[in-house]
Amino acid sequence: MTRLDVSAIAPNFLDRTEKFAEMLARWGAKMNLTAHPEDPEETAFHIIDCLTPLVLESEPAGYHLRAGFARGKRVLDVGSGAGFPGLVFASASEAGFTLCEARRKRASFLKIASAEMGLTNVTVEPRHLSPADLDGDFDLVTSRALGPPAEFYGIAAAALRNGGIAILYANPAQRLDVEDAHSAGLGAEVRVPYGLRRGKTVVKRVLMLWRKM
Repeated sequence: MTRLDVSAIAPNFLDRTEKFAEMLARWGAKMNLTAHPEDPEETAFHIIDCLTPLVLESEPAGYHLRAGFARGKRVLDVGSGAGFPGLVFASASEAGFTLCEARRKRASFLKIASAEMGLTNVTVEPRHLSPADLDGDFDLVTSRALGPPAEFYGIAAAALRNGGIAILYANPAQRLDVEDAHSAGLGAEVRVPYGLRRGKTVVKRVLMLWRKM
């Protein structure tokens, strides 16, 4: 199983995520944010899953993911939903984050949650992105719950600087159509499998990484 190193996480991360968990429990069911917003173990699972790119003990060959979350870097999270991974990353690092969420109620939750968590490094964009909206000035683009991967590839390629990194969370059985990624302008893909405990079982997950070519 992939080993994790939490030394890169900001010291006030736990206070911020405690507030995040409180808000999920309070508003989650009313706004249909997650399947079990009142379950602390389920929330913890999602938070740990989100953190994986930042806390990998050995970074993938050719990729320096932690550098992308440093102060001065710009990160775009596509389809932020309830804040996974955008709010989690913003709580754990010093990069500047743009969270895009087309569903108005969820975008409103993201704005309120980021304020309650004391996050000054977050901007929420309540809209559906298309490649034509983007100027290629982000260092990282992430997505954990977007729809068809081909949509993510086009958005990521348009949003990233040359050499920037796209991070897509997936399950091992998910079809990712890497040729579509190449056609969009993403290459040098690396697959990072990992597993996380969820109750009595271990859930297999995978990070797919690409560079803007």
